[in-house]
Amino acid sequence: MEIVNSKEKLLKGPEIVAMSAYNMPDLKYPKEVVLGAVAAEFTLPRTDLVQIGNTVFVGHMGKGKKNSKKMVGRAFNVDTGRNFIVNGFKYFTYLQKMGITHYTTEFYGPVFLNGFKLFKRRADQQDTEIAIGKYRNTDKYVVFMKLGKEPLMRGL
Repeated sequence: MEIVNSKEKLLKGPEIVAMSAYNMPDLKYPKEVVLGAVAAEFTLPRTDLVQIGNTVFVGHMGKGKKNSKKMVGRAFNVDTGRNFIVNGFKYFTYLQKMGITHYTTEFYGPVFLNGFKLFKRRADQQDTEIAIGKYRNTDKYVVFMKLGKEPLMRGL
């Protein structure tokens, strides 16, 4: 997978999404189909897109009053591991400022897993709760976050 350090070169969002989508471990469809599906996803109602460094975060907010503070999302990342961690903390702090209380994501493989282990280590020292699970007989993970009030960027 191609990595571009955002401290050296900041890419545009569409470049990040294309590079990241082309390197998905579960890519089963032609690249054009994948990019078309991603573009359609970005136009769905209640979708929030944010670029931090060379990471694009997409989140889908829940429907109705009961779920309006909940979000399901994912990241398209081509940044370095260290930058991804900082980008993630900035993103979760952004979600806190938006009033999001619950965030869920799914991903494959160890790259994002290592990041979420670091996020969890920080969260365990604050009022945010993170649970990481793995689907049986796969390399697919799920993360559930209950975002607290203390900014996760504190002290970085």
